Amino acid sequence: MKNVLFIILLLVGSTRSLQAQIAKKHIVSKGDTVYSIAKRYGTTTEAIFKLNPSSVDGIGIGSTLLIPGKGVETPKTVTPKVKKELGNVAKPKQNVEGEVEELLKGLDNVEDLISEKHQLRFKTHKVRRKETLYSISKKYKVTIDDLKKFNKRLYSEELRKGDKLKVPIFSEDYYKNKIKGSSRLSTTTKYVIKPQDTKFGIARRHGITVAQLESINPEMGDILSIGQQITVPTAILVKYDEEKDPRFRLYEIKPKETVYSLTKALKISEDSLNVLNPFLKVDGLKAGMILRLPKSSNLDSLAIDYVGDLKINLEDRLSNFAPKRLALMLPFNLDKLGLDDPEATETLMKKDRVLRISLDFYAGALLAVEQAKKKGITTDISVYDTQNDKGKILEHIKKNNFDDLDAVIGPLYQKNIETVASELKKYQTPVFSPISNKESKLYNNFFQTMPSAAMLEDKLINYMLRDTLPKNVIIIADAKHEAIKLKLKEKFPKAKIVTPQKENFIYEADIIDVLEEGVRNWVFVESSSIPLISNITPYLNARHESHQITLFTTDKNDAYDNESIQNSHLSKLEFHYPSIDKEFDDASKSTFLKMYKNKYGTIPTRYAIRGFDIIYDILLRLASADDLYHAATFEGTTEYVENKFNYGKKSMGGYYNKAAYLIKYTKDLKLVIVD
Repeated sequence: MKNVLFIILLLVGSTRSLQAQIAKKHIVSKGDTVYSIAKRYGTTTEAIFKLNPSSVDGIGIGSTLLIPGKGVETPKTVTPKVKKELGNVAKPKQNVEGEVEELLKGLDNVEDLISEKHQLRFKTHKVRRKETLYSISKKYKVTIDDLKKFNKRLYSEELRKGDKLKVPIFSEDYYKNKIKGSSRLSTTTKYVIKPQDTKFGIARRHGITVAQLESINPEMGDILSIGQQITVPTAILVKYDEEKDPRFRLYEIKPKETVYSLTKALKISEDSLNVLNPFLKVDGLKAGMILRLPKSSNLDSLAIDYVGDLKINLEDRLSNFAPKRLALMLPFNLDKLGLDDPEATETLMKKDRVLRISLDFYAGALLAVEQAKKKGITTDISVYDTQNDKGKILEHIKKNNFDDLDAVIGPLYQKNIETVASELKKYQTPVFSPISNKESKLYNNFFQTMPSAAMLEDKLINYMLRDTLPKNVIIIADAKHEAIKLKLKEKFPKAKIVTPQKENFIYEADIIDVLEEGVRNWVFVESSSIPLISNITPYLNARHESHQITLFTTDKNDAYDNESIQNSHLSKLEFHYPSIDKEFDDASKSTFLKMYKNKYGTIPTRYAIRGFDIIYDILLRLASADDLYHAATFEGTTEYVENKFNYGKKSMGGYYNKAAYLIKYTKDLKLVIVD
């Protein structure tokens, strides 16, 4: 109880901010640039230009610059009130600035730094009628991506008349280097626009992206005119007539898509993909390329594709050390906690599962902030008690500054998360759903951190389909699991179905009838009924050796943890199931357990570990990219104590995490990850 109250005190003390915001002045000395000053104080050139508008035209020796409140030249200290309530929490001893400088020394050709180095100033552009991102980008000789980077709402919203855009102005040499695309642009020729020509089609025929086509034709315009002459690569890789075939369509490759993910989604071979798009053999697949694909293909299935085993360690890619601003919104219901009455508080906490989850998640989040600080990442995290009340949530957003946050984590419930995502969509602030596996099809700023049930199902199914050896598949599903039974039957057409009796039990003879000798028997059990599962597993266990039985489920629910279901049976049957997180101790968890116990004096729950993993991943992504939308394009999976993350985006809606585990029981009563 003492440890829980300690966490609550931390919560009360840190609701406003974990760090003091100290304004500072800087006197420009010889050799200073806005970029070098920004890096010295852990801020951005954009923030300095905002406070010092005249600096866009240059800075002189001896002049004074205002540094944003979040900028620090030495490690920050917390406010006296918070410091008192933090008690004996250990503080990092190293000098943050020194560690940042060491990390910066190790950077090699980081495009972010190159971009800022060649960025001279910002210009404000007011959007006029009929202007497009393309026309504005050509006017200022920047890319559309540059415009979106500094005007984040453009990632998901349309350009509107009257919008005021922040336009980065780059040096001429940077722009020239920027438009040098692939080797395909080295030899060019002239091309005359024909009827029905499109940018997509022209780019595809020459094996380049639309952006590359536009970069070598800055005067091309949005609309092509018949007879217009443009510059194109000399090599023609796709014939003009192929574009007219009604069986096919053009598709622009998105970041993170791979040949493997496309072939899986389209159910075609890599050879077929290469025949349809010959330039893939020359340059490989690149984001922005235009491919010719079967018209009937449904690329939404990419959302449940698990591409490769590529792991990325963001700790080795840190480059953006500007202070990070997060908000944590959880239903603590502090108004109900009588902190002056420990017994009443303890009673309430025993009854209120949501409060326990919130406090555990918060405890893990605090530890993540501390660990990130050791990597040179300064974090300002504000905490808001949502009280599971929409009115309270809207009040927090109205009264506080949410427009320049890097991310909001929470609330817990889907309806409340979508309320926050809706309110912050205008700022394009990423909103992370911490424990809900429900997708949002409405908001492009919504990040779902838990893989959905469909993704977990396909994780297991795809793993099993890769095994092409002979097997006898059996499906046992109760009435509540009819949908997954039909899905499994579609994937395994020869599977045998065993239907439980109305009382949720199965006769032993029913199972014996569908088992086969001399071949592997793979049995799916899809149910949350303790009586049914405890009825089935002994029958299967008695014949696991003679019939080579392996047990599977797409949903390992709480029923499997009931004492009526013996782990020894599950172990002998080599029980397989998909999981959002690891459910067992291993070497990677030992360090975290020690840190957590030293800080709080207790063992972390799964929600405390999840709080740590989510917040730490967010902070590392922010320190490795321009923002979280940029970080979501990273190819590969990040992995921490118990959770891993690999974000993708649906064509309609927000981002989803498609990384999950496939776990099995071994015959010596251990759990291992098999995929």
